[in-house]
Amino acid sequence: MRIAITGVRDGLVVIGLALLLCLFLLGAFVVADAYHINVLWVCFAWSSILMIPAFLRAFRGHLKRPLMIPFLAGLTMVHGIVFISLIEWRVPVVYWFPIFIVELSAGAWASYRFFGIIPSGDNI
Repeated sequence: MRIAITGVRDGLVVIGLALLLCLFLLGAFVVADAYHINVLWVCFAWSSILMIPAFLRAFRGHLKRPLMIPFLAGLTMVHGIVFISLIEWRVPVVYWFPIFIVELSAGAWASYRFFGIIPSGDNI
């Protein structure tokens, strides 16, 4: 009985968080429109912000290294630049997934090359 209640509660939490994220995204675009901010800046910010949890999970055990945080900040900026470039150049959405795979693979290669780290989502 406890497993069924936990599963329902987890599902409701996921739905609630998804709705909250949608409201934040909508609010960001409404505020950008009200203050005449270019939509590309909002897309850059959100694409960078949404990559932070993935990077923190992949590099969880290595965050205390001196240059790791600036490296991850650079990766989030590169991701944002790639994202707004795809939007601005009107690249069909079909090509976005392979481009992001190449971009994130290059980031993983750079982390291995500079820090000797292989990123993973495993709990360390």
